[in-house]
Amino acid sequence: MSLRNRLVLPIILFSLVVLSGCGSGSGVTIPVGPPSGSFSNSDLNGTYIFSVTGSDFNYAFLTTVGTLTANGSGGITGGTVDMNDPTFSAPVIGQPITGGTYTITSDGRGQATLTTSTPFGSSIAVDFVLTSNSHGLITEFDGNGTGSGTLDLQSAVTQGQITGSYAFNITGISSINTTTGAQPTLATVGAFTLDGSGNITSGVEDFNNGGISIGETDLTITSGSVSLATVPGTASLTTTIGGAPITYTFDVYPVDSTHLKFIGTDSFPIFVGDVFTQSSSIPTTNVFTVAGIDLGLQGPFTAAGLIVTDGTSAITSASTEDINDAGSPFQVTSFSGTYTALSGGRSVLTLNGFANGTSGSTGNYQFAAYPSSGGLQLLEIDNGGITDGIAYPQTSTTVTSGQGYGFNLTGINTNGEEDDIAEFTNSSGTFTGIVDSSDQTPQGILSSLDQKFVSAYSADTTINGRGVITATTNAFNLVTYTVDASTSVFVEVDSGQVGLGSFGQQTPTARSNAAAMHLAALHVRTGAKSALRRKQK
Repeated sequence: MSLRNRLVLPIILFSLVVLSGCGSGSGVTIPVGPPSGSFSNSDLNGTYIFSVTGSDFNYAFLTTVGTLTANGSGGITGGTVDMNDPTFSAPVIGQPITGGTYTITSDGRGQATLTTSTPFGSSIAVDFVLTSNSHGLITEFDGNGTGSGTLDLQSAVTQGQITGSYAFNITGISSINTTTGAQPTLATVGAFTLDGSGNITSGVEDFNNGGISIGETDLTITSGSVSLATVPGTASLTTTIGGAPITYTFDVYPVDSTHLKFIGTDSFPIFVGDVFTQSSSIPTTNVFTVAGIDLGLQGPFTAAGLIVTDGTSAITSASTEDINDAGSPFQVTSFSGTYTALSGGRSVLTLNGFANGTSGSTGNYQFAAYPSSGGLQLLEIDNGGITDGIAYPQTSTTVTSGQGYGFNLTGINTNGEEDDIAEFTNSSGTFTGIVDSSDQTPQGILSSLDQKFVSAYSADTTINGRGVITATTNAFNLVTYTVDASTSVFVEVDSGQVGLGSFGQQTPTARSNAAAMHLAALHVRTGAKSALRRKQK
């Protein structure tokens, strides 16, 4: 793992997204299972949607969404995959998965190899940890790329079942400079309503184009559709920007009728994101995660915290955040603000005294906010930064002891991206388990398995649901916020790595809060390897 030799952060540009031959690792080789210890190959049985976003071996933005069908006994019997990377001659669309294998240990960690044809070769390898037989956290685990994401059991969904209103959060890159390797970010959040045939009858969206939102907020979606007539399904969104209509196209992978995965099928922009059924109110206490770029320092920014409202129009001073701004972690103990009434499923949040990644300072910033069954979809729209994220209703403040948890972290360090999958048992605040790591290095993407993982957790007695995790062995210094009885999100507060992630309680036969694990994740974007630079101390 690169954790032991982190230095300073590179100057980077990255995209945000609420995912190999596996290398052999050293250290602990016997899995440390949760109290139930009952995971096996039979817990991966059915058709699953997998989504992984990160960067390829040459630091280019890479996103993959698809299905895999597992037979419950270690075989992959089918599936379909879409993959997009700015170095491809064209996006990979609807490519069949013809076979493969997988193994799952008793602690819920697993590896799978998917046989398919991509510009990188004839297979995709992934590493994952299950929180239940219907949900898991996943990383790419081969030399072609590294990234993080989710694994969700798919339900059969018909066209008629997606009639209604949805909110979306879609992020990616707008282009690539083949000389410098720069890949400007582009993100959009919004809402639309579908009729029984999948036509968009109304909708609105907001854009952040490399930090600029002037003339690109509260725009009408003039036409579009979401069709499940094919596998994968297809979608389009048309919006007029600067007097000209712009249409983006997508493939659609439905998890169920409340949750759709979108991946762009245009060469540019390269887009990926989640679509959830729309909600009609903004909760009073919300756990948020956001990620972006500090435009002054030209480094990564990420934050987690609480947005607390009065239920009417005010954001109260009980709101708080923990940030890591280009390797400088600190806490904003209180911020406040206002929010507007919903119109077309959209609200505007004004956050005063909030840190958004502006050279370590706080200020007043605005976010478009769209409530959904997958949380409050957030995008900065004030021309003062590039920040995107999600906020979830907080229903619990306790990390339960005596339970096993699945864990996923995506971070950026001096070498590039690091993605980690772990399983641990919480014994009265001591986390002990196993971690698998995929690290971007100057020598290529290196993978390690079965590393001992130890850290200590302590709850904050003054802020509801906040906790501090202190690293001991192959672990990370984190600040966590509990979302519900099964799920927590966190921001990494190490000086040598900026990271974001989540962990969820493991129960093989129960469905955890999968929606809360579809969070804004930090993903590296440097220039080409030869152009990688380091920020001066």
